[in-house]
Amino acid sequence: MTEGLEAYRRYLLDDKGNKPGSVEDTLYRLGVFFPEGEVLLRDLTNRTCNGYYEALRVRKSRLNKAFSVDSHRNILAEAKSFLRWCCAKKKWLTRNPLDEIEGVGKRKHGKAQLRVDEARRWLVKAVTLADDGNEGAVAALLALVMGMRASEIVDRTVRDLDDGGKLLWIPDSKTEAGRRTLQVPELLQPYLRNLAEGKPSKAKLFGHHWRDWVRKWVKRICVGAGVPNVTAHGMRGLHSTLAVANGVSAHVVAASLATSRARPPSRAT
Repeated sequence: MTEGLEAYRRYLLDDKGNKPGSVEDTLYRLGVFFPEGEVLLRDLTNRTCNGYYEALRVRKSRLNKAFSVDSHRNILAEAKSFLRWCCAKKKWLTRNPLDEIEGVGKRKHGKAQLRVDEARRWLVKAVTLADDGNEGAVAALLALVMGMRASEIVDRTVRDLDDGGKLLWIPDSKTEAGRRTLQVPELLQPYLRNLAEGKPSKAKLFGHHWRDWVRKWVKRICVGAGVPNVTAHGMRGLHSTLAVANGVSAHVVAASLATSRARPPSRAT
């Protein structure tokens, strides 16, 4: 199993061209599903794999929490893909012992979103924290105002901030549609310019963080604003909702949430 997973890593990196961070996530999930590294692939049976899935459903994640239905079903899907590759590409297996194992539990449909009035309160709190020099609050603002993924936020470099802070490049998304250049609304420009000041062009704009950093800041602001806890992905979903309703533009989304206490700062803080 250990050798098979290492070969799969090289395939994802070299043949498919997946991002290293994405590959590491995949290998982490596969390692969680297949905990016995020395087991021979040819010895995997339907019964063995079903036992792996049953154990996964009660195991704790690296955050010391039980895996959600969405999480353990997604991990099962990744495990199926890996064994399918072992069958079709490498001929190490004649059949996939996971084919007949179905995911258990009902998936959630969509992420919880704040209402507009709640989002306005959240925005006021986020701006207050950003004005106090909290970089995490700025990162969280990018999720709502610009609709960015948590991984996209933490991966941004100084070089990606362009045209005096008016544009933010995302050249390395997992999909073609995800590779884009975003307009930065006036609300965020001073914060991002301040973050970039004095750093080398290849330096990370927010420093080195795991994507959970953004999620934690989104929730921290929810608590401070007295609104329901939502995820960073839920903030991205709210951005999409507002964009569809008001016209697809980060400037429009920022304006639709703006209040007298959430205006662009007059100077970088």
